[in-house]
Amino acid sequence: MFRSTLAAAIAAAALPAAAQISYGGYTFHDDAFADRAEVNEAGGFFVHGAATIDEALTGFTPDSGLFNIGSTSGPDPFANDFTLHFDDLAAVDGAGPDIVLFDLRYSRDSYEIAVISGGSESAFLFYDFSTQVNTGESQLGGAAIAWAVEIDLADYGVTNAEAIRFRAGPSDTSVGTPQADPTMAGVLNIPAPGSLAVVALGALAAHKRRR
Repeated sequence: MFRSTLAAAIAAAALPAAAQISYGGYTFHDDAFADRAEVNEAGGFFVHGAATIDEALTGFTPDSGLFNIGSTSGPDPFANDFTLHFDDLAAVDGAGPDIVLFDLRYSRDSYEIAVISGGSESAFLFYDFSTQVNTGESQLGGAAIAWAVEIDLADYGVTNAEAIRFRAGPSDTSVGTPQADPTMAGVLNIPAPGSLAVVALGALAAHKRRR
């Protein structure tokens, strides 16, 4: 059983690298985008460019998303709450941002984001609209520009994460209707190719020493 599990791990780690997707100055593995979306608190919002919330927020979908999720300072007094799961590739802590959440900005909206690591959820951290990055990517026929919310796992004190939980935070009510428009999220820092094989070989060596 040990040998078959080890062989499977090494084979998986040795698979050729998949294609990459470049967007807004970021480069992602093509499996790095969220795989599942979960609604934790329902509320008034619109699904755009997709049939379901799951389709709108998962995969590489820059022209689909949710419009007007409520925020504590907006027309909806309750901030809608969502979880995005990265089943194919979990994030690891590395240099710079580890996960990016994209917002199709119509108004300057902040976010509150938690990360889930090893099944444990962190506290929410606040991401002010002024810290978000203008990607220069024009979407929806030029009606909106994609802005990036950069998430660094070091800020949460964890080394990996398999999901993020987010909601709209207090927004700038002086410019536009304060309701956020999330479109997609992707993992930037992933386990290095071959790292699983290194771990597996180490386990094999330890197994041999015990025999």
